[in-house]
Formats: sequence, structure tokens, C-alpha cells
Amino acid sequence: MVFIVLILVILESYSLIHQIDILTIVTFIPASSSKLFLGSLLFIYIKSLFYDDKIIIEKYWKVFIPFFLFMIFYSLPTFVALILKQNFLGYLDIKNNENQIIIIISDVVFLVYLTFCFNSFLKLKKIIKCTYSSITHNNFIWVRYILIAAIIIISIDLILVLSQVLFNVYAVVETQNIIMLLLVTSIIYVAYYGLKQSKILVPYFLLENDNIANNNKVQLIDNKFKKEFITLEHRLKRILVEEKPYLDTELTLGKLAELTAISDKKLSILLNQHMKISFYDFVNNYRINAFKDIIKSDAYNKYTIETIAFQCGFKSKASFYRIFKVKMRMSPSEFKNSFN
Repeated sequence: MVFIVLILVILESYSLIHQIDILTIVTFIPASSSKLFLGSLLFIYIKSLFYDDKIIIEKYWKVFIPFFLFMIFYSLPTFVALILKQNFLGYLDIKNNENQIIIIISDVVFLVYLTFCFNSFLKLKKIIKCTYSSITHNNFIWVRYILIAAIIIISIDLILVLSQVLFNVYAVVETQNIIMLLLVTSIIYVAYYGLKQSKILVPYFLLENDNIANNNKVQLIDNKFKKEFITLEHRLKRILVEEKPYLDTELTLGKLAELTAISDKKLSILLNQHMKISFYDFVNNYRINAFKDIIKSDAYNKYTIETIAFQCGFKSKASFYRIFKVKMRMSPSEFKNSFN
């Protein structure tokens, strides 16, 4: 669907450059509303990485409202005006004389969509850390790249069109060709990485309740349950020390909840609301401490830092070095050398 829209937009630019009236009429509706449509699709796509498709339709269909309003009040009436080749309630004048204003409005709305997308992406990243102890292969870094790239591209387009309006520096058609070429490149990048990325399965209660994924929110635990959570905290820490489940590189919230004999929802509340720590940070703290204990032992001098890190449950060298440096304020090599 995205590629069809992009092709139609490029064809419309081609038709305007070469003054092919029939092609302009055919491609006008999808091209004129393409940015609003793509903005809505991008938001839905990010949600689809985490939510069930049925839930997405029920919860987020409203993001298409700006697109439909734009279609009703601009695209369709202007399309009729183009076919009739006469002023239709003033819409032909808009098409001919105020196209830059429409582009500016589309760019601003698209930037609003991208802002919501980025905010949603950051929240979902927090939710991943409430479920997984290792996110090396599920970090969706390419989503961040495409959002940043799209923001830059649309911002450039907005600046160029404003320059055309204020100073008559650039031709709008030429501007749109450049912008759409950049967008095509970005979408291809998304398609390449996105098709290889499966959904991230996280408990639905985390998606529904942002408070659980955010330690700065209001406390959810009632005072009468505090003693229960204190007991659960002691049990959880005892299990971590005695059974060392953190050595499992694929440890998840569900696995640890099963081992602790409580529900994953209660474990999530215990960690995020009672202990004020994400599942990701909680587990990796134990892995860091295990590494520190091992590195002090002379028996492990023959092992490399990376080998020891993997034995302690870390899944990748990069994540281990990053987490260790954040926690210890020094590199693993510096820590090791401090004991020699």
C-alpha cells in the first residue's frame, strides 16, 4: 500500500512537470493526501509491532480522521474541479494559486504524526525493558532511524516550501520530487529491516497500563498490600541468589514469574512500583554483580572479559559494555585492572 501511494505521488510530480493533464487528474487524490495517509500508516505500523491487529483497529482508527477530513474538504472537491475544469466552490483556485499553503499544512500535520510516533516508540521501548532481560535483537533501532530521517526530510520540505512562498527560491514541483525521492529511500530502508523483524510479545497489561512501565507515575500498590510485596521481594531476591536464573540469556518476565510462583502482572508491579526498577535493569544488575565476583577470582585469569560476560547471562558484547559502564562508571577492562 505504501509503495503504491509513493509511486502515484511520483507520477503526479512527473505529470505536473510534463503537463500531462490526464495523469495529473488520476494521481491527484492519492498524491494530495499522501503525507497524512503515510503519517497515519507509520503510527499504526509502530503499534503493530507490539499490539494485536484487532486491538490496533479498535484503539487507533481515529488517527485516520485528519486524512479523511483532508480528503473530504480538499482532495475530492479539488478533484471534481479538475475534471470540470472550472471553479468548483473555489477549489480550483486553491489548486492553482495556493498549492504551497496546502503543502505547508500537510507537512505540519505529518510532523505532528511523526512526533506522536516517536513518543509512542519511546514508551514501547520502556515496555520491552519491563519484559525482556536482553533486547539486543529486539531494540528496533531502525525504527528510531526512520522516524528521525522522516522528521529531517519533512522539515527540509517545509523549509524549502516556505522559502518558495517567501522568497520564490525553489519551484514547488522540484521540491516535491526531491522530498519524495528521499521518502522512497527511507521507506525502502524500513521495508528491508521491518520485514525481518517479528512482533515483540509482551503482556497485554503492560500495553494497557503505562504506569507499570514508568517508575515516575503514581504508586499503584495499596498500603494493605505492602507487606505482601515485601515478602515477595525477599522471595524473589532469594531465588535470584540461589537458582541464578539471570544466567539464562533468554530470561523473560514470564519465565521469572513462573519460577517465583506469581503472575507476570504481579511480578511487574513488584519490580516497577514496589522496587522502582525495570525487569531489564533488575536482571542485568545481578549479571553485573556476577561478573564482578568472577573477575576478582584468579581462577578466571585465562578467560577473556567477553567470555565471562556471556557466562553471566549477557547476550552480546555491546550490551554488556554499555550496561557495565553505566552502572560502574568505568569500562570492564578498567575494573579488571584495578584488581591486578
